[in-house]
Amino acid sequence: MNDVLDAISTRLKSPYFGYAILAFLALNWRGIFLLTVSEGDPESRLEAFDSVTSYWSTVVFPLIVGAVVAASSHWLKYLFLLIAEKPLELIENSNLEAEHKKAIRQSELEQVRVALAATRETELIERAKRDESIAQISDESKKKELEEEIGKIRRERDIKISDGAKELLKAAASDKNGTIMKPRTIGEQSIQAGKLSFGRESKRDYAAYDSALSELIANGYVKSVGNKGEIFELTHEGWKLADAF
Repeated sequence: MNDVLDAISTRLKSPYFGYAILAFLALNWRGIFLLTVSEGDPESRLEAFDSVTSYWSTVVFPLIVGAVVAASSHWLKYLFLLIAEKPLELIENSNLEAEHKKAIRQSELEQVRVALAATRETELIERAKRDESIAQISDESKKKELEEEIGKIRRERDIKISDGAKELLKAAASDKNGTIMKPRTIGEQSIQAGKLSFGRESKRDYAAYDSALSELIANGYVKSVGNKGEIFELTHEGWKLADAF
């Protein structure tokens, strides 16, 4: 008995019978509805079912639809694959192109890094040669003067700070006190460095010079005086850097 039930279950689970059952439900849903919800004896309920169904709708058409759908299912799958093939190809090509561009960009950046390293190495070699040439000068005064000038040029080139930070530093160093002030007044914003005022033209300019001041503080060229964060003065390194400009 179990073998029979298993055989029937296997048959019902096959695609053909599955499509046929779905077609039967779709074609006879009204009769099934009347059969399940109608009141009365079984005979009257069956009569209600038969009134809206026929042999064709219950047997012939479901079997035909099941056979047609089962036979065409593979063709439908093939059709869907053909439809999806082009966009999948475009997506794959787009991904490959993006990876290709990324690889090219990484290669370019690596070449730039190599070139910078080579330039730095050449610069160190040339600097060593120049230092050796200076050491051979017999006139001590000329030698010292030349060393100071070259050192100033090197410091100015090697130090990486923004133009706005350089402006504030030079302006502050032009005054003997070396102060930078950022007064907090209503309706007006500016940064006072020495005898000059910066950032008064617009909020954008003020934000740029405020960022430049933060840059000087972060690098140790300027320190805050007091607790209000309104007055700053040059540090020893700040004075030395200002002298290099």
